[in-house]
Amino acid sequence: MNTRKLSKARMILILLALFLSTSCTMGDMVIVPIAGNLYDVFPQVGLVNAIISAPALIGVPFCLLGGYLSDKMNKKILMVIGFALYTVTSVFGCAFENVYFILVCRLIATGVAWGLTSSAALGIIAELYEDEGKRGTVNGWYNAVMAALGSVLSLVAGYLAVSAWQNAFRAYWINIPILILLVVFLPSMPAEKKEASAAEEVKKGRTTQAGWMKGLIPILIQVLLVASSYYVITYMISVYVIDTGIGNEAFSGTLSSAGTICSFLANLAFGLIYSKLKKATAIPSFIAIGAGFLLMAFFPSRAVALVVCALMGGFWGIFYSFFFTECSVVVPEEKQGTAIGITSAVNGIAMFLCTYLVTGLKSVMKAESVTAVFPVFGIVVLGVCVYVVLLLMRGKKREAA
Repeated sequence: MNTRKLSKARMILILLALFLSTSCTMGDMVIVPIAGNLYDVFPQVGLVNAIISAPALIGVPFCLLGGYLSDKMNKKILMVIGFALYTVTSVFGCAFENVYFILVCRLIATGVAWGLTSSAALGIIAELYEDEGKRGTVNGWYNAVMAALGSVLSLVAGYLAVSAWQNAFRAYWINIPILILLVVFLPSMPAEKKEASAAEEVKKGRTTQAGWMKGLIPILIQVLLVASSYYVITYMISVYVIDTGIGNEAFSGTLSSAGTICSFLANLAFGLIYSKLKKATAIPSFIAIGAGFLLMAFFPSRAVALVVCALMGGFWGIFYSFFFTECSVVVPEEKQGTAIGITSAVNGIAMFLCTYLVTGLKSVMKAESVTAVFPVFGIVVLGVCVYVVLLLMRGKKREAA
């Protein structure tokens, strides 16, 4: 898309709308403060479990669909449809105090709608910014706002839920003005047929149409292994705190907030980091996350947990921005939306798998605490680091030849 036709003010408003649309990705944060209330109110434990965790799994095929559609139809229409679905089903997500009604609304809001909007939003950014350096910078800002907005939604929902748990859903009212921003300011982005020669694609560092997945597969491997490890920290930090006896629920919240704040700050600087390290950008993240698991396993203390969670959160933010930027760089331009959708889907699978991996490892290792399995995740992430270093070395040898 020729962005020269768009004024600076219009570009700012476009980015504002896209950044705020991350409320869909972070929609689960509204449910976090009232999860305990849901278990108290509804006796169907299995359905309450689904309300909390099933949307991530349901969103996986819709990430794939959203990525495919963003290459085939007007991205603005896809984005507006997806966010409209999210707005309606989140704002009215508790219109009836019925576990089945709430479950269906949740599956649509942060499952179906998340899959469509996350792929469409990143596809729009990829089309607006063809230069990978600028795209990386904007992706970093996008993810920084996402982290900040998630914290705000959780805080607001928790405050509103003090009087009644149903009031937490009022935090979703912010989606109404965001939807209006998307409708008014997003430019029309019809699918374009781009005929680039194989030589041109290779020159840009992309694989050709015939083998377009070749450059994407290593990224997907990294995402699946590292994300399924890191999300253990995201979702089970309170279990670690209890198992090690280093604090209570308040300290668990502090650790979570420390990671979120550092992720926000790291994403603001992602553009600069990516411009310097390029394809090696993720290596420091792998070292920090892998070493972090080992430190938390062998040296459990409040100080270690606080420092490590903060560092892991920051380096995770860098890796998160990296793989969503890089996945659109290594494929032909007409496959960018599809690549983003596939990457989102793999990230969603990792999100869903993390708790089951912990349970499975504890069973295999006959371990009683989550701390005992942390070294496994540390070794896996450090193994990914070695894998990426070898890939980069092989790439340099090919270039030299």
